[in-house]
Amino acid sequence: MSETLRPNPAPSPRPEGADRLDSWKEIASYLGREVRTVQGWEKNEGLPIHRHQHAKQGSVYAFKSELDAWRKARKSITEAPVPVPEARPPRRWMAAPPRRWMAAAGLAILLLSAGFLFWKIHNPRPSGEQVSSVAVLPFLDLSPAKDQEYFSDGLTEEIIDGLSRVPNLRVVARTSAFAFKGKNTDIRQIGQQLNVDTVLEGSVRKASDQLRITAQLNRVSDGTHLWSRTYDRQLRDVLGVQREISQAIADQLRAGQVPPRQSTRDPEAYRLYQEGRYFFNQQLPPDSNQKAIDRYQQAIHHDPQFALAYSGIADAYAYLAEFGILAPKQVMPQAKEAAEKAVALDDSLAEAHTSLGTVKLDYERDRDGAQREFRRAMELNPGSAWARHWYAHSLEAQGRLDEAMKEMRAALALDPLSVVIHWDIDAELNYARRYDEALEREKKDLELFPDHPLLQYFEAMSYFLEGDVESGGRVAGSMKDGGSPDFQDTLFIGLSGYAAARQGRTADARKALDRLEGLRKTQYVDFYVSIHLCSALHDHQNLMLWLNRGYEERSAFWAYAPLLSFIYAGDPEAEAFIKQHRQ
Repeated sequence: MSETLRPNPAPSPRPEGADRLDSWKEIASYLGREVRTVQGWEKNEGLPIHRHQHAKQGSVYAFKSELDAWRKARKSITEAPVPVPEARPPRRWMAAPPRRWMAAAGLAILLLSAGFLFWKIHNPRPSGEQVSSVAVLPFLDLSPAKDQEYFSDGLTEEIIDGLSRVPNLRVVARTSAFAFKGKNTDIRQIGQQLNVDTVLEGSVRKASDQLRITAQLNRVSDGTHLWSRTYDRQLRDVLGVQREISQAIADQLRAGQVPPRQSTRDPEAYRLYQEGRYFFNQQLPPDSNQKAIDRYQQAIHHDPQFALAYSGIADAYAYLAEFGILAPKQVMPQAKEAAEKAVALDDSLAEAHTSLGTVKLDYERDRDGAQREFRRAMELNPGSAWARHWYAHSLEAQGRLDEAMKEMRAALALDPLSVVIHWDIDAELNYARRYDEALEREKKDLELFPDHPLLQYFEAMSYFLEGDVESGGRVAGSMKDGGSPDFQDTLFIGLSGYAAARQGRTADARKALDRLEGLRKTQYVDFYVSIHLCSALHDHQNLMLWLNRGYEERSAFWAYAPLLSFIYAGDPEAEAFIKQHRQ
């Protein structure tokens, strides 16, 4: 920003000590903004900040009177968005002498010209160009007790969802946006990492039934703000505020209207739903899933027509099977019932169609039906990375691997920090036997997500499948040193046994297979974790045993069994069994 256009309040006498703010936190709180926003104002808009001489870096202070004068001067230059003027009695311009009228008109023209010049300088977009992408960072919880994290997270998710339903706007998905939660990362760095033009940040202060929500849209290219507003509302108005913020951002980005959707009118049902989402997103199954189910069920008790809560129940049950925590037959029927109820209540809900498609694909083995659900979800919410990621899986299950890889990369563009989508792309490259490309990606993925067990698993498998047994064994050994949780324990047992078999340590490989067999007495063990090991041991009998278990137990991985031909190739009975039981 040009120095000549920064608001520069006239110097005032040095205020008394009571007028002084002694840290970035105090300054930000006084101005009602986040620390990084205020720091950006100092850098780009001349916010009057003082620094202690000879003190440590970052030791700052400011005076309220100077901040007030700066804010007043800044407000006189620009106001975004321009507020609707209150109705006032008409001014009696014609009653004034002609010279005064002409002087006032001239002043008005001068102010309008200056305002237009300011707007042009700070909006240097060519004609017809429009900002087309945004990331919504997790809103901060500024409530007195700091106990409203679930509420601020839920508000953020609703804004992301609302904006992602706008066809002309690319919105970064929740997983990637929330990767910056609690981090004081520069706006420009966030924009570069997520490949967006703008970033929305904000805060929530909830006390009793009163809300104060502050939101600010920042331009990534130079870190300056494009729009900001504070909303003071009662709790019962929270859904309306979410819609207001979403539409205001869409308007600022010239993206069009945010499509409306049904929701509950019961504040308590909505609160419980937000708590359910909070627990589900912790991804600590089975406990976090069961807590989510409990909150969703309570929400439905308050509002039996709350379709989103039914969709939440479906996902919480389904992912216990998807991640191999519980047997599919134990949880998928409940997931199916809840998903069908959600669609019946609200056919325009993308989440409901995604939930139902997941059940159809990975439990009912209805590939075509699942694909219809995912397509419908993408029509309703073009910005849903999760629906597109599931659509890619449906293409995998149909054997259309090239198309699936294209769609999975489109999902990654919407959610660039989703570790799930990253490992799905790695798996697809292994399915396609493009091992060099897979290894190149896996190394980059592990830079983003160091020591992630599933990424390490795919890296080890890529080495083994390429024929580099030494490197595969090294990666498998590093997983043992780092440890791994729950389902990944059985996955690691299978991988360590597979590594032993490939290295010629047959006795160790047999011990791993026996251990997996023993674990079946107390927990669910998916066929997927064992068939690599059986194949490496050339154990046809156990290979057929585990394949039959995968089919009979309705494993979520069975839909993709044809893609695993590199495991069982050369075993005619195994190939015939999978061909016969694809459905």
